[in-house]
Amino acid sequence: MNDLKEEKGTREELRRSQAAPRRSGGGLKRALMVILALVVVLAVVVAAAWKDLSSLDSVRRLFSYNKVTQDEQGKVELCSFSNDRSNTFALLGDHLIVASTTGVSIYSSGSVVDSMSVKLTNPAIAVGGQTAAVYDIGGQTLLIYSASGLVRDMSGECSGNILSVSVNSSDYLALNAEKSGYKSAVTVYDASGEKTFAFNSSEHYVIDAVVMRDCKRMAAVTLGESDGIFADTVSIYSLGSDKADSVNTLTGSLLLSLDSVAGTLSCLTDESLTLFSSDGTLSGSYRYEYPYLRGSSMGGDNYAALLLSRYRSGSTLKLVTVSSDGTEMASLDSSQEVLSMSAAGKYIAVLYSDSLVLYTPQLQEYARLDGTEYARSVIMREDGTAVLIGSSSAWLYIP
Repeated sequence: MNDLKEEKGTREELRRSQAAPRRSGGGLKRALMVILALVVVLAVVVAAAWKDLSSLDSVRRLFSYNKVTQDEQGKVELCSFSNDRSNTFALLGDHLIVASTTGVSIYSSGSVVDSMSVKLTNPAIAVGGQTAAVYDIGGQTLLIYSASGLVRDMSGECSGNILSVSVNSSDYLALNAEKSGYKSAVTVYDASGEKTFAFNSSEHYVIDAVVMRDCKRMAAVTLGESDGIFADTVSIYSLGSDKADSVNTLTGSLLLSLDSVAGTLSCLTDESLTLFSSDGTLSGSYRYEYPYLRGSSMGGDNYAALLLSRYRSGSTLKLVTVSSDGTEMASLDSSQEVLSMSAAGKYIAVLYSDSLVLYTPQLQEYARLDGTEYARSVIMREDGTAVLIGSSSAWLYIP
């Protein structure tokens, strides 16, 4: 009997010893399959990134838009809106803001997030970090929106007709408006809408004003005269003081726009792009090779994109990228008609009459979409996608 028990025990031990390797072999097989799957995924990622070795944006797009149904061109219809010649467009994150003479609407993924009827004679949009200001140039309507809809109505804050509005990346707002007894008045509000600074100009007209990225200083451009020649003066103020910390004069040129991007103050005129540091020190200047400025975009990472023309009309054009120190990075001659241009991050979108081309800051072609006769304008996004805008619809192009 004991011999039988011993034999049975021996068989059980033998069975367990033989079963263990089989379990180990199964686990090894599963591990190899997991490793193989990871290799396949890595291969897909590398293949997607191969197109753009300077960044992983293509990889991010692969995962961000993998569930989005695209057409054969790589487009996705975002939304439809009323066909109105007064429509003005801006992107706030993934949301499209449309402002017209009759109202404001916000769209996301084909749906209307918010819509408001309001009279705007000359609608304009200024985009910040998390909010955007919709306002009426020459009127007194000022509305603040987030991606979810209307945040506050600041129309009652206007001392007179609005001349310009800007919003920085921290959502500090500079309101430049007329004011009785003064030529201009600039009021600064923080992200919560609280007034933090007021500047009244009794001697000069303020053309534009922006709050610097540090939210401690404000830059304002005033129109004046120097030796019988019109001259724009760029002044930087510490918030809380009406005495300028620095003053620079732009003689003989007409200011077109004032922007504060990544700590650099850019002054775009009809003759040149002049750049200042946040304390007012001159960083650089780029004088246009061609005399006519046809388009510009300051949304690039430490560069500006300019579209210049040899003649007042016609299509002898030059696309130029300029670094933050005023030096030319690259240029590209073109004889095609350009409808719209937009820069964001590491990409520049140029909408020609029949195609959309995305360029790098070195003006190397990154992606192309042909057959875009339906589009009127384009807005570039930092992730490498672009929003094409037609008369009554918008599409997202995913390279």
